[in-house]
Amino acid sequence: MAIEDPEGLPMSQALIRHLRLFCASPNAVPVRQKDGVLAVAGVLERAGLARLLLVDMERWGRNPGASVTNAIDRLVPAAHRYLIGGFGIALADTLIVEWDGSGAFDVVCDLGDGSGMSHRPLYGAEHDLRPRSREAFIAATGAMGRAMLQRAETVGVGDWAGVEG
Repeated sequence: MAIEDPEGLPMSQALIRHLRLFCASPNAVPVRQKDGVLAVAGVLERAGLARLLLVDMERWGRNPGASVTNAIDRLVPAAHRYLIGGFGIALADTLIVEWDGSGAFDVVCDLGDGSGMSHRPLYGAEHDLRPRSREAFIAATGAMGRAMLQRAETVGVGDWAGVEG
């Protein structure tokens, strides 16, 4: 799934937000501001565009709870509500990507078949990019995605001193 930056709207106007969420089990309500999963959102309010990156913090040895994959049905609505919902951008209009512990990027979507959220490999805009790769994520999300990755990595290694949310 590839999404292009809207014409005429510079990505420098995007707001990048993050929040740590913790799920004690796949069906538990996520707890805010506790390690487990890092949710990073990119919002371009003027274009009604939002992207959500969910990162399992086991990448940095910081996940004592359920993984993104196991708790996806609880994490997606909570992360969207806390980080994007206030901008009036619907969950259905938000590109949601999981970055798992192995470094693979998957699109998270609800196929409407009653089985909840599912994962599909992320493909970049260019067909010569390896699916599920960092390059495919950047090709699909542009400058906003690059900024989201930078925020995720900074928070993950503990170098972010900003406020969450």
